[in-house]
Amino acid sequence: MGTMTDRVGLVVKRLVSRVAFCVAWASLCTAAGNAFGAIHYYYGDLSVPLGFSQTVDINFENDDFDDVVFENYAYPEGNYQGLYVPYSPGRIVGFQAASVEYVTNLSLGATIDATTLGSSYYGALSFAAEYPQAQFTSATDAFVGLAFPVGLDLHYSWVRVSVDNAAGTLLVKDWAFEDQPGVGITAGDTGTLPIYGDLVPDRNVNGFDFLAWQRGYPTTYTIFDYWLWEDNFGAGAGLTSPGLAMSVPEPVGLFPLLLGSAALLRRRKR
Repeated sequence: MGTMTDRVGLVVKRLVSRVAFCVAWASLCTAAGNAFGAIHYYYGDLSVPLGFSQTVDINFENDDFDDVVFENYAYPEGNYQGLYVPYSPGRIVGFQAASVEYVTNLSLGATIDATTLGSSYYGALSFAAEYPQAQFTSATDAFVGLAFPVGLDLHYSWVRVSVDNAAGTLLVKDWAFEDQPGVGITAGDTGTLPIYGDLVPDRNVNGFDFLAWQRGYPTTYTIFDYWLWEDNFGAGAGLTSPGLAMSVPEPVGLFPLLLGSAALLRRRKR
C-alpha cells in the first residue's frame, strides 16, 4: 500500500519527465483544435494478482506513462484492494472518513467531472475489517471514477471492477476516457464512434471481424485492416452486448499462412 511519503516521492520523481512530454502533446492537440474529441473504450478482464507487491497499471491514451495503478495486497490484517493516479494533478472520485481515503462506488450513468472529484489521488477499495467504510468489499460491476493528467489538463475516465475482498480478487473489466481535456464522462459511457478493427460492424472486435477481413482481403481490406483488428481484439461495447463473444472464433488458429510474411514485416516495422 505504501506510505504517503512513498506516494509523493513517486509523483515528484516522475512529474518532470511527464510534463516535458505532455507540453509537446498539449501543443499538438491545441493546434488540431480538439478535432479528435471522443470517448475511447476498452475491455479485457484484467485480473490483479494477490500478493505483497502486485499491481496492474493502465495507460489510457497509450503514451509512455501509466494513468492509474490498481493494487491487490495481502497483509496480516487482511487483503487490501486500492488504486492511485500516479501523476499530479490526477485525482479520484472518493471521500474521506476517519482519516482514511476511500474510493466511491459509482452507479451506471454517474457523472465524473470537476464537480464530483474528491481531494485525493489515491483511495482504498477495501481492506478487510480495517476500513469499515469501504464500498467495494464485495462488489460486482462497480464503477470507479478518476481524472488523469496530460500536461496540466485533466481527462476524465471510468473503470468497471469486481472485487471480492475475502477471496483476494480484483478484476478490472473495462474502462473508457474522454480525450477532450476538462470534459466530463458518465460511468459506463462507451462512446458512439466506430471501434478500430470492428469490420462487421457490431461494436465488438472479435472473430467475426477476422472472418470479414479474410473474405474481403485483398479487394476490400488490406493488411493494415488486419493489424488494426489484431491490436484491438477484445475491444468493443461490452456493456451493451454482454456475452456476444461467447460463440465467436478465437484469433489463435484462424490466421492464414499468407500472414506469416506480413507478421515478419510488422516486427521489422516495430
